[in-house]
Amino acid sequence: MQNEKELLLIIFNAIEQSSDMVFITDREGTIVYANPSFEKITGFDRKEAVGKNSRILKSGSHPAQFYKDMWDTILSGTTWSGRIINKRKDGTNYIEETLISPVVNCSGEITHFMAIRKDITKEIELENQVFEAQKMESLAILSGQLAHDFNNLLTMVIGSLDVISEDLKKDSTSRRLAEAAIKMARDYSNLTKQLLIFARKQETSRQTKNLNSLIEETKPLFKTLLGEKIEIEFNLAKNLFEVYISPEQFKQVISNILTNAKDAMSGAGKIIIKTSNQQIAETPEQRASGSSSAGRYAARPQAPNKQKHVSFEIKDTGKGMDKNTLSRIFEPFFTTKPKGKGTGLGLSTVYGIVKQHGGEISVESEPGKGTTFRILMPAAG
Repeated sequence: MQNEKELLLIIFNAIEQSSDMVFITDREGTIVYANPSFEKITGFDRKEAVGKNSRILKSGSHPAQFYKDMWDTILSGTTWSGRIINKRKDGTNYIEETLISPVVNCSGEITHFMAIRKDITKEIELENQVFEAQKMESLAILSGQLAHDFNNLLTMVIGSLDVISEDLKKDSTSRRLAEAAIKMARDYSNLTKQLLIFARKQETSRQTKNLNSLIEETKPLFKTLLGEKIEIEFNLAKNLFEVYISPEQFKQVISNILTNAKDAMSGAGKIIIKTSNQQIAETPEQRASGSSSAGRYAARPQAPNKQKHVSFEIKDTGKGMDKNTLSRIFEPFFTTKPKGKGTGLGLSTVYGIVKQHGGEISVESEPGKGTTFRILMPAAG
């Protein structure tokens, strides 16, 4: 008897100390027990949760059939496992790996259910980041190969048309057609150059530069680019770290993002341009391998070293983007504009320039809440 009590105490302590959420419900789903990890993950005090239905965690992300299938499974005496998107007390969603097992009495009747749940939100986010990085890298390789081959063909076409044009009479219809063809070929050549930038295959002339100075140099173009109905606010940090960049390419980054913001605001609204110094945690392994990524530093558990970076943000009050649009904005030729109104290369060019400079770019946006582009660049030196 003593050994049984000790064993029960060990089991209870193991459940209490588990990093996974463990809770028990009756057959109707009313919570009768929750361990401390339940509080940490959900934000609900376990005393508060006991006596309430487990529906308090329901996020509304799954259809009714999802829950019906789950309940049918466990009520039949079978263990159910899968991923569930649930909601914390503060209203934020999280993803959990779930195992729900029936608990039976000595008569074989199901009296309760025990759920063991692991919060895998960060792991899923990291998987998505890795997938997105691999997708963009594959697009860059493919775009670079196509652009290089196409550019070589266009060079030959333009050269041949130039020779033909010289042999034609100046005012002839044939001469005008040849010149029009040359112009069109050069326009397409410019498109291939933007693809090469996205693929990080363009040679750049770089220098050590203060981004604030670059913004000041570009200011005269802002009103011309944006018009009078868009207000611009500058929040530029003092003593900003210098960065090693191509000034002309970074002016293109600013111009392309501002053009995107202008279109999102339909010509009226507010844009905030902000710079700041950042100390980003980078692990020794990242530094040695050269594989660091500003968007994923926090996922590394090792003791970090602080690395100097410059943060550059452009925030607009436009219509914002849904998740589907947001996931594709850096893809070459992707555009939400009407046919003929854009090439779909503006933001992919921005992406290519930032990556070529060893930086990271992220975007935050929601429908009706505007968009923020955030670029993180390693400081020079």
